[in-house]
Amino acid sequence: MRKGQEGRRVAILTAARDCFGRQGYLHTSMEQIAAQSGIAHGTVYLYFDSKLSFVDALVEIYSSGITDTLSNSLSGSLGPEQIRSCIHNVLLYASENSDIVRLLDIRSTLGLENVRPRAEKRMQRLIRATIAEGIRRGRFRGYDSLAAAELISGLVEWIIKICFIVLKCDTSRFEKTAIQMLEHALIKS
Repeated sequence: MRKGQEGRRVAILTAARDCFGRQGYLHTSMEQIAAQSGIAHGTVYLYFDSKLSFVDALVEIYSSGITDTLSNSLSGSLGPEQIRSCIHNVLLYASENSDIVRLLDIRSTLGLENVRPRAEKRMQRLIRATIAEGIRRGRFRGYDSLAAAELISGLVEWIIKICFIVLKCDTSRFEKTAIQMLEHALIKS
């Protein structure tokens, strides 16, 4: 994609995020997104063929950001500080992007198949590799690294869903307990 095209795509996505945040998914139209972005309605369709394609693109960006945050937090030793840093930074990122978190359930709400973004698959591989490395070094308990990665991801996803979709509460309500549980479950005494 050329630089001008990428700039238009970003402007359209920014407008879609703003419209969804203010009005919600169901009350936002393609026309409103086009008007907000300042780009002709027909041109918007060259980049995104439906409202759902906006959601998918925003969720992919969000998932990629979570993965980058996780990757940055995973540098260093494999121990309690790393676990604390990972959980805290991922929950902070989710808090800063709670408007996109609320879009995560759109597919299931509409009765459509839930598609895992590429970045989410990358995140699973990263967590799995980190756990496997911790086990190899003798720092972590000996688990099936894939199962452990899925359980940890599921716990964090649950906290994010509860805090931003179901209860609308602060992540600090669960952060300390999640960290303690993961430290106890992963770190060898």
